[in-house]
Amino acid sequence: MLRSIILGMACLFLLVSSAQAQNVITGNIRNSSTKEVIPAVSVSMREAPNGDYTNDQGNFRFSTRKSYPIVLIFSSVGYETKEITVSGPGAQRIELTPVSVLGKEVVVSASLFVQKKIESPVTIERISTKDIINSPQPSYYNILQGLKGVDVTTSSMLFTTVTTRGFNTSGNTNFTQIVDGMDNQAPGLNFPLGAIIGLTELDVDNLEVLSGASSALYGSRGLNGTLVMTGKDPFKYQGLSAQITQGVNHIKKGKSNDPLGPSPYYDWVVRWGKKVNDKFAFKMNVQYTQAKEWIASDTTDANGIGGPLINPNYKGVNMYGASTSLDLNQFLEGALAMEPALAPIINPLLESGSHYVARTGYPEYGYLSSDAKLFKANVELRYKIKPKLVAILSGTYGQGNAVYSNDTRYALTGFHLGQYRAELKAEHWFLRAYTSRENSGNTIIAMPTAQLINEAWKPSYDGNTGDGWYPQYTGALLQAMMEGKNYQEASVIARAFADQGMPAAGSPQFLHLKDSISSKPTSQGGTKFTDRSRLFNAEAQYNFSHLVKFAELIAGLNYRLYRLDSKGTLFPDTEGPIDVAEYSAYAHLTKKVIHDKLSLAAAFRYDKNTLFAKPRITTRASAVIEVNKESFIRFSYQNAYSFPSNIQSLQSTPVDYNSFASGGSDRLLNGVYQFDKYPAYTLQSVDSFRKTKNPADLKEFALNDIKPQSVDAFELGYSSLIANCVLIDVLGYYSTWKNFIGYVNVANTPGINDPEAFLDRSKYIQYNIAYNGAEKVNTYGYAASVSVDLSRHFLAKVNFSSDFLKNRNNSQVNNFNTPNYRFNIDFGNTGFGKKERFSFNTTFRYRPAYFYQIGFGSGTVPASAVIDAQVSYRLLQAHSTIKLGGINLTNEYYRNGFGSPAIGGMYYVSFAYNVF
Repeated sequence: MLRSIILGMACLFLLVSSAQAQNVITGNIRNSSTKEVIPAVSVSMREAPNGDYTNDQGNFRFSTRKSYPIVLIFSSVGYETKEITVSGPGAQRIELTPVSVLGKEVVVSASLFVQKKIESPVTIERISTKDIINSPQPSYYNILQGLKGVDVTTSSMLFTTVTTRGFNTSGNTNFTQIVDGMDNQAPGLNFPLGAIIGLTELDVDNLEVLSGASSALYGSRGLNGTLVMTGKDPFKYQGLSAQITQGVNHIKKGKSNDPLGPSPYYDWVVRWGKKVNDKFAFKMNVQYTQAKEWIASDTTDANGIGGPLINPNYKGVNMYGASTSLDLNQFLEGALAMEPALAPIINPLLESGSHYVARTGYPEYGYLSSDAKLFKANVELRYKIKPKLVAILSGTYGQGNAVYSNDTRYALTGFHLGQYRAELKAEHWFLRAYTSRENSGNTIIAMPTAQLINEAWKPSYDGNTGDGWYPQYTGALLQAMMEGKNYQEASVIARAFADQGMPAAGSPQFLHLKDSISSKPTSQGGTKFTDRSRLFNAEAQYNFSHLVKFAELIAGLNYRLYRLDSKGTLFPDTEGPIDVAEYSAYAHLTKKVIHDKLSLAAAFRYDKNTLFAKPRITTRASAVIEVNKESFIRFSYQNAYSFPSNIQSLQSTPVDYNSFASGGSDRLLNGVYQFDKYPAYTLQSVDSFRKTKNPADLKEFALNDIKPQSVDAFELGYSSLIANCVLIDVLGYYSTWKNFIGYVNVANTPGINDPEAFLDRSKYIQYNIAYNGAEKVNTYGYAASVSVDLSRHFLAKVNFSSDFLKNRNNSQVNNFNTPNYRFNIDFGNTGFGKKERFSFNTTFRYRPAYFYQIGFGSGTVPASAVIDAQVSYRLLQAHSTIKLGGINLTNEYYRNGFGSPAIGGMYYVSFAYNVF
């Protein structure tokens, strides 16, 4: 009996095993020209979900229950798609033929589904992994500055801000950056942090840049454009990869005032991707960068008069502490009262008007840390619940030092930022939740910290003793004038006398004072802001196209919560964190008509922000006409709204002596600043009154609760691939902005309703406040690009862009910081010589001089012509590449923003293993 049961069970097991027997498909894929293995090739079965990607050795392996013969499809960007029929077991040996990718690039972010780039309804630029490998830039993020219509501001070596359509500034809150579906903004500061918390160098699959308004698809604050970054799928990109880059910068040349000498640059990156089996894969990424910062060293007088030998009220653009400025007349009057015999010297000075004198400032070098450091790590797990249903868990962490410019210079020292995601991704839908967690570390706010350092080593005026920097300055000035010196000569002598005992930047005494001041929160008389803000986001999207047969329909929902937590140092949250929630719903519909020659699309988005009473509707409509097989005309219209960012609404940060960078919410205007009781006057009129003493010169400025801004944007473009070797793209756009958010400088005297209070600098407070301009602002421009495949892997590109602002509101700092035109040229080869071992790339970027406004000042950015280049050699057997390159080869120092650092040349050598 037992024997019969065992035999029966054995037969049943064999029957089940036979029913579940699978065919194992294996093989290897190589380049038909060089015989190299090709990683990341898609291997799929016709009419079946099974498939694989080749690993870093070019091998693939997967199982299927389907019986032979089996049709396999092999596809990879840059190679001809190939089909073969497999008749039975055995490893396959496949060779793919390289082809040009010109005009064949596909994008996703323009319409939320895959389409050819030249068929996109809006202007979009794309950077692929191969573009990054062949670029001379040691950081993939800096490749963006060579794209058509893209502007950048480099605040420091590790912090670059990107935008399009002209509104260019460091920390742009109207440009959205999406990384693997996650908004990459700092939760409190509300602007993208560039590559600081983005993908590591070896984990970038592609970058897509949408120019102009894109909030219909990507939500509020996408008014200036959107950058979508996609990381590498560990099922597709497998194996261990590493890249080591070592270089040198700060090589002085000519008239450069770079205070640093030659300094090392290090960048180390490791990526490991592994497909454990057909269901589970993971990847790990680590990157560490260390260098000496580019230094902001512009000593131009922000008052436009001259240096300290000419102007006693000298305030250098990048000299910190000189914002402490008082009228010397009050001290001259005091000296006259004590010594009437000085009347022949003092009275002519008093009769000639005001005599403002600034404290001596500190240069950036020696004051702000010049150590640029960045550590990034990422782990991602993927599990295929079904062949087309994947569960994803990921975590990304970044920490380091960086500097950025806005209403002053901020040195982020030891900041931390983490992003953590959980996602279910199917063929037609996804569910995604993520959180971003910010820690500002030990942040130095350059201007007020330097002013307090000056007050610490010698107060400007001590009311108890009558002594101080200004009394000492006044005494030395009068003594020098009694000895026959003129006012200007005497001023130089007086400054040297009053500055006795001033600690040098970087000295132990200076560092002690700086640390003691910057370690105290702003709420306790220091300058530290403590930002521990959080962002929580949940999103769902469904593609109904397989259900709605007449069109492509995609719809989604999004919920976001900002938890602002600065302990009163950045926001008015002393009583606890402030929660700001956003709710969104969107839909995108695409329909092809007239024999599929005309593609019509419409997008609708509903957004609600809890800081504002009314919801906003965003729309986009577009049409793409197929002129012929490879030529397309596109037209788009978008009506986009943007809720003011948390910074534009609620920020209240000291940036100077009795001076604040401020949001425009009524919660601040009338609640904190009491403008309803103590009116705000334009700072320009206050400065005028302080000189003339005429109250009629004071001009009151009405400020109302800030509200959302909107833009109506039109674009017309044309893309064409000619003879499979010339790709052209031209466009023009025109936009009308309503309730445009800019900044205005005002002042009031809290607690005092007497205009005479403005004569005493200690009695009034200055504010740089975000507000809506009443006038309509127009922007317009045009751009063109040409790419030519010269065969044998040679490719030449040139692009030209031009942006203009019309109806400028002169009462606002509007951050439209771009030259009237700029152009870029790119020429390279991805493989030449024996077995195509060599490659090179050269880029040229030209920007004429242009006017640049930012919170702490404005001025002209000089013209720049920058050449970057690299040459590479591949070690085929070692799966490695050696690259020799440089950025700004001529080492002519340049800036791309007012008050930003001077960027010199950097020369490097890089060794990359198994990078593809």
